[in-house]
Amino acid sequence: MEINGRLSRASIPFLALTALGMVAGAHAQGALEEIVVTAQKRDQSLQDVSVAVTAVSGDEIKALGITDAFRLEILAPGLQLGMSGADPRPALRGARTQQVEANDVAISFYTDGLYRPRHGQALAGFVDVDRVEVLRGPQGTLFGRNSFGGLIHVISNKPDPSDTDYGFAVSGGDYALAGFDGFFNAPLSDTSAVRFALKTETRDPYVENLTIGDDGGLKDADMTYFRGQLLFAPSDTLDLTLRVESWQDDSNGNGHFGYYVEGIPVNLSTGMTNGVSGTMRPRIGRSDECAGTCGRGGAGFDFKDMPGPDTAQQVTGNPYAIEQDTPPQRDLSDLTVAGDLNWSTDFADLKVTVAYMDYEEYRWADCDMSAYNGNACGNDITSETTMQEFQLTSNSDGPLEWVVGVFMLQEDLTNAFLWEDFASNVDNTPVVPADINAHATWTNQIRVDTSSTAGYGQASYAVTDTARVLAGVRYTSDERDWQIYGQDPNNRSTYSFTVLEVPDGEGDWSEVTWKVGGELDVGEDTMLYATVSTGFLAGNQQGAFQGTNSYDEQTVTAFELGSKSLLADGSVRLNAAFYVNQFEDLLATRFVDTGVTTLAFTDNAGEIDAIGLEVELDWAVTDQLQLGARVSMQQAEYGDFALPNVFQEGGETISGIANQFQLDGLQVQNSPDFTGTLLGSYLVDLGASGTLIPSITVYYSSDYRVDDSNWFFGNQDAYTKTDLSVTWASVNQDWTARLWVTNLEDEATLLKATRFGGDVAVTDYANPRMWGLTVGYRY
Repeated sequence: MEINGRLSRASIPFLALTALGMVAGAHAQGALEEIVVTAQKRDQSLQDVSVAVTAVSGDEIKALGITDAFRLEILAPGLQLGMSGADPRPALRGARTQQVEANDVAISFYTDGLYRPRHGQALAGFVDVDRVEVLRGPQGTLFGRNSFGGLIHVISNKPDPSDTDYGFAVSGGDYALAGFDGFFNAPLSDTSAVRFALKTETRDPYVENLTIGDDGGLKDADMTYFRGQLLFAPSDTLDLTLRVESWQDDSNGNGHFGYYVEGIPVNLSTGMTNGVSGTMRPRIGRSDECAGTCGRGGAGFDFKDMPGPDTAQQVTGNPYAIEQDTPPQRDLSDLTVAGDLNWSTDFADLKVTVAYMDYEEYRWADCDMSAYNGNACGNDITSETTMQEFQLTSNSDGPLEWVVGVFMLQEDLTNAFLWEDFASNVDNTPVVPADINAHATWTNQIRVDTSSTAGYGQASYAVTDTARVLAGVRYTSDERDWQIYGQDPNNRSTYSFTVLEVPDGEGDWSEVTWKVGGELDVGEDTMLYATVSTGFLAGNQQGAFQGTNSYDEQTVTAFELGSKSLLADGSVRLNAAFYVNQFEDLLATRFVDTGVTTLAFTDNAGEIDAIGLEVELDWAVTDQLQLGARVSMQQAEYGDFALPNVFQEGGETISGIANQFQLDGLQVQNSPDFTGTLLGSYLVDLGASGTLIPSITVYYSSDYRVDDSNWFFGNQDAYTKTDLSVTWASVNQDWTARLWVTNLEDEATLLKATRFGGDVAVTDYANPRMWGLTVGYRY
């Protein structure tokens, strides 16, 4: 990527926005509320923070029907949420999620200051939320490991000793949606209080299983989330909050992977599979039209010289329909016990956070992907984590502001790959009755112990009344030890990982991340800032099938220019950020010629460059009319980045190795060049009958890709999605009723595309159109 030239061209709209922020003077009758964030580990106004932050208040979350992290992409410029199985795959500013399961997250997820190490923990819904902060760009100094492209932080409402408060909302809608959200706050004394929050949701699958019905469908809901908090505040300078959270999800969800089978891409002239320019053959089973083996094992066979598909399973032709005989499962549970101590002195504020988190994830699905009783597979993941953070923040009125801290995390992780064979095959068709019913001996379990310790500090110094400089640094040390256990070959009737295969995998990594920058106030209501910062994705083991192999940290250097403005007497908030991110040491496949054969291994060798402009506009036109816009313009491209082509042909020869992909110059997955959101609402006063607020959200995305490899079935065309709602509120605002519809156009948009064994092309799709009614009381 030619960074310098694009910097110059992209700076033009950025400078124009900055000029608008300094000179605009249009007057409006409405006013925007101040938003307070903790993006720099202290309470600050959103407009005073030299970080690109999207802050969504609890009221806005309810007004827009944002129930989980997947809906945040309409409000956070550049954020994209892909999905595969129970693994969210967020992407932001060129950082994409490629490694999942036992690997670390690339866009980290926090709740109430707690780092959540597993991808599936981001699936928990929102209830009784004060705000959500999306920090865009690496946050390597204050948040550290794995805030590689940014982070999402969900902050709940805290207990309040001053008043008893409660509220609830019930929801119903299509796919038999039934939901409940509620909270209860009660003072125990003048200095203590409790607060409880509860969320439940059930919904039928919107991916229909044509073979076994709703019990085998995908993307349903069946979850319960509870949070209880106890606050002791014996003085104005000391408080202690104890918190217990429990989340249980017993839905089918996405099962193991939840993919729709597109078919098998074949070059009909050669009989070789080709994901770049092949013809998609609409079947799951095998066929002798292929020069080699293609199609899922146990999914039937199609003899090309005989009419019809013979026994080969065909695709459904509908991304929201499958034909599979094994009921999928996705059981998630997450228990958190945490405490926060805050003590304010004349010198500084001390915050101590300790937590214990126990997360379990079991996934199971039909792995022949057909109506045949062939085989099933899944994962069994457990994560037991303890976290401690000690933070000291200055509270004086002088020119120097600072924060220092120590962060410690310990995680015991297990990840087992599961596979069960039910029947042997004749012409790739399982025999009846099933004759095997045993767990595969080649499956295994990896057990990883991680210990991470970091020390950090960041300071800001006011050089003048309008200019400040800032600098920060963090040192992180990670240690991992792992063992790999295989399935007991003498006990195949159940999972029994007792055979020690790798006893002594280990890795030690350390990384220094830093940030420097400056802030300049231009007038009373505009701030300009410039920062350079670094971040990293932690080094790790390569997986249960890779023995003692590991990879090192993946790093990013980020340059950012930003502008934050309040205009028109506080009725317009205009924030913009221009960034350049340079990612290095990304995981790529490399080859070594041993003289006898060529070995493939994963190494830190890939590069990505991203450059972009993000704009957030909120305008209280009047007390009744509210408008908003979110825009992301980016060019995220791979640099030198080679991957093996997992189909039989379609690649090129690189360094003497045939059938490889060189991604140099291609768009990074889940990184559209342009996304934009328009928001509008209008309050209609009904007098004694209350108020009515119709609202609209229109989201547009240009085309993008959903995998690193350049497969034709992984290209998502440009699309528009519209959300509509009408909210009635009683005169005293106690009662509300919201009628809503999402994805009015019923667009089927890609979340992920990949290749499964047998060269089957599979994809995952976002929600179809959905509608419902939510009735609330004081909520």
